[in-house]
Amino acid sequence: MSKRIYHVKYLSFTVLFTLTLFLFLANSHAGDSIKKITASELEAVLGKNKGKVVIVDLWATWCPPCRKEIPGFINLYNKYKGNGVEIIGIAFDENGVEVVPPFVKKMGINYPIYLEGDGIAQAYDLRAYPTTIIYGKDGKVANTHIGYVSEKEFDAEIGELLKK
Repeated sequence: MSKRIYHVKYLSFTVLFTLTLFLFLANSHAGDSIKKITASELEAVLGKNKGKVVIVDLWATWCPPCRKEIPGFINLYNKYKGNGVEIIGIAFDENGVEVVPPFVKKMGINYPIYLEGDGIAQAYDLRAYPTTIIYGKDGKVANTHIGYVSEKEFDAEIGELLKK
């Protein structure tokens, strides 16, 4: 009988351990390890995406218009993923390493997010948040938006750029 109790305890421990490990791994995702990107690294990313429409969103967690745009970018990413469109977010937060990953997780952001690294603000002459730069398939800047822009407006612009 004591052998049976031992097996039940062992099995219970194994199930509990496995469940705990599964829950831990399920709650860890890319948003937990967001890295900085410099202007030169971003140029390399843009070069790799030539032939696609690329949206670069410069934003901050404390910016209300930025937060308002994010659900639209999530929807657009879902709509165009694998269809010639890439969305990249770059967060400009003083304590980015601490505040951005939980914000990304809370908002359910599903597109690549980076923290601002050297030269990004200067490269884009950043003056206000959000600033969104849209690149055409030729790799050249097609448009720059300063301030909030609706999902519908971005969607129409993406559609036009994909036709070119």
